[in-house]
Amino acid sequence: MAGGVAAEGDGGGGEGSTSSEETRNAAKRYLKEVTETFEDQQEKLVMFREVMNDFGTERTDVAGVVERVKELFKGHNNLLKGFNFFLPMGYEITVDKDEPPPETMAGFRETLDFIRVVKERDERLYRPFMDVIFRYWRQHMNVIKLRREVDALLSKDYPDLFAEFIRYLPPT
Repeated sequence: MAGGVAAEGDGGGGEGSTSSEETRNAAKRYLKEVTETFEDQQEKLVMFREVMNDFGTERTDVAGVVERVKELFKGHNNLLKGFNFFLPMGYEITVDKDEPPPETMAGFRETLDFIRVVKERDERLYRPFMDVIFRYWRQHMNVIKLRREVDALLSKDYPDLFAEFIRYLPPT
């Protein structure tokens, strides 16, 4: 299944036969690759840390973690495949080989530019704005609630930013 999750089968993480030293080294290499890939996108690194924390503390089930990682690393097939190492036996993220990297996907750069504009416009607004975005992503908040919360933050002082933000929302 392209871009999906294989819940059973040969592939997947859970490299149970590896030593703890090999596991630590593989984890370090993977984390280095993630950090280097997103060194200029701190928001993604923060989100990834939250996913790993939720995964490690079992606040999110494996399927939830897989979905979050697929969205976060969309277009970065090497990172998606590499995450399989951390998954329990029987789980695997499969990738769509035809999916273009995020740089060529419509809206990716514009979204990052918009986040930068929010930060440049009002440093005090940036953190609450990102908190709402992270909460939407982590808790799978519905779009209507997201829109209301961002409206409360932006529309009074920055109606132009709110109007622009709406462009990035999926249809309701």
